[in-house]
Amino acid sequence: MCKLSSKLESQIKALPLEGLEELAEALLDFSTLDDLSAWLQNNN
Repeated sequence: MCKLSSKLESQIKALPLEGLEELAEALLDFSTLDDLSAWLQNNN
């Protein structure tokens, strides 16, 4: 298991409810933290 960086954690906490719902669905397709970082860059 990986620990999130404080930057990623802050970006996730800043998401509106709709963004969190979209992230929850997208997480199923992620295989690395880079996938999460890319998603946050594209959906911020």
